[in-house]
Amino acid sequence: MKLLLSSIACDPFGGSEGIYGWDVVSALAKEHDCFVITGGDSMPSLQRAQEQGMIPPTLKFRFLGYPKPYHPNRLLARFQSWLRFIMFTKNLLSSAQTWHSQENFDLAQHITYTTWRVASPLWKLGIPFIWGPISGTEVFPKSCYSSLSLQALLFEVLRSTQTWVASRSLSVRRCVRAASFIPVPHMQAHSFLSGLRGTPQGVVLCHNWFFPDSRIADLQSKWLVKEPHRPLRAFAAGNLEGRKGVAIALQAIFLAKKAGVRVEYHVTSRGPELAHLQRLSEKLGLSDQVTLGERFPATDFASALSTFDIVLLPSLRDGAGLSIMEAMLAGCVPIVADWCGPAEFVTPDCGYKVAVTNATNMAIEIARILNELDKDRDLLKTKGKLAEDRIRSNYNEKQFLDFMTDIYKRSNNINYFSRYATGHSQLS
Repeated sequence: MKLLLSSIACDPFGGSEGIYGWDVVSALAKEHDCFVITGGDSMPSLQRAQEQGMIPPTLKFRFLGYPKPYHPNRLLARFQSWLRFIMFTKNLLSSAQTWHSQENFDLAQHITYTTWRVASPLWKLGIPFIWGPISGTEVFPKSCYSSLSLQALLFEVLRSTQTWVASRSLSVRRCVRAASFIPVPHMQAHSFLSGLRGTPQGVVLCHNWFFPDSRIADLQSKWLVKEPHRPLRAFAAGNLEGRKGVAIALQAIFLAKKAGVRVEYHVTSRGPELAHLQRLSEKLGLSDQVTLGERFPATDFASALSTFDIVLLPSLRDGAGLSIMEAMLAGCVPIVADWCGPAEFVTPDCGYKVAVTNATNMAIEIARILNELDKDRDLLKTKGKLAEDRIRSNYNEKQFLDFMTDIYKRSNNINYFSRYATGHSQLS
């Protein structure tokens, strides 16, 4: 098939949305002719990939915009990325129509950003349209507001307001109803988008992160024999925002320490909450056990992961959880909140899902789990192996491609224009 793909972030050497966009389009190009419209910020990396022979002839790119630096403040940079995404979306349809007139695509698909909040115009091309996988529907639980800094609290309130506004956007409502299929990573997103669509038909579960075979092999090959009598080593990563639940994890480590548990906690990233978390760590007397803002070089990341026992990230608003999945592939036992994305891929066999009650009770439960794992290192090893197997077996490239192939075939059997006409009349 000829696929037109919209992926503002597409960076084979990047992280987060960038590497995800690249993994998706490069995987699809193994079975289809893929024509990708991406943002100008992806241009340098894709030119480098072209020079290194990484881009096959079945994968072609066009750019909207040019590379521009982001503000060094991570929060401001995030707002910048949203503004660029909005502008990208406004200019997307014209570029897509021109390319479609030349190539006659069979299907269009939105890849990145993985959010429902900005409607894609690609449904207007008159061919089947796949919106996603997308998420961004997650809601931070009010019972855990006490774990947030003032800045993070204001951000969550602002986001909730924006959710209300976006859900009433005519462009979003038309897009959600016109899409042939909307893949989503968890049941909360399924429920939310089914409500916007007016029916669950066409809203399908598909986790948006998967791992190419080379990445699986890279992470799996780093298993080490871990000294059973050393302190537990816990890992976390991802942009340090209040939603990640690191403040709750610090409270849990404080409680575990009081109970005699030996645990080290390494948070290998930065973000707007870094200063707040550093102050909290010092207040709790954890400076000798907790390292915040530590960065691992990309070339050493897999090796570094192999030194950890646990991935501790009780995120309270996470659609995917890439860093958790990577750590699981390296044999780390996950401790996550039983909430949205991570709750879908972590099972009781391979890890722990902590009920979302309030920050205090969650910290108490995490401390109990740390105590259990500290005392039973065989359990730690058993669950670590099962965590690796869980991701390797269920979130690989082949499964993603098989899912998409099925979706594409089913899209061709949908009376696309009939459903859009119905949705349009309801919205007029």
